[in-house]
Amino acid sequence: MTQVPETPRGAGRRPDQGRRRFAQRTAGLVLMGCGVQRLARADILPPVGAVDAALAALGAGTEAGAIEAPDRVQLTLPQRIENGAVVPVTVEARLPDVRNIYVLADMNPTPIAAAFRLGAGLAPRLSVRVKLAGSGRVYGAVRTADGLYWTGADATVTVGGCR
Repeated sequence: MTQVPETPRGAGRRPDQGRRRFAQRTAGLVLMGCGVQRLARADILPPVGAVDAALAALGAGTEAGAIEAPDRVQLTLPQRIENGAVVPVTVEARLPDVRNIYVLADMNPTPIAAAFRLGAGLAPRLSVRVKLAGSGRVYGAVRTADGLYWTGADATVTVGGCR
């Protein structure tokens, strides 16, 4: 009678598979603990092309709601954009106690391109690179205790960045 050698435990698996699985599960738990699962839910995102609805939703719960204020919120981006995959956008506010800064685009699959929460004492200025699906209007918005203030600018994109 021949004996079949016993296969060592874990044979046939790549050596880094256990570490990779551990890292993935740990990252998932950390993100869930940070509240990212709330941000990833599709039901809280406004539908495509609904920047007005997004601004209204972001301004809800504040005293004044959403107010267009180009004198208080400054949006800087190139007017002509060769590649929509990497578009530099700067939003700066001349308002006290800014809590959130948003970048919205009416041509993207989801109108909110970027959202940031500011800590107390931070300067209300944000520079970020976003993707734009095509030509259209880009909005910069800031939330204070008084309301949501926003401004917009037109952008011409020659090659879209969102698919």
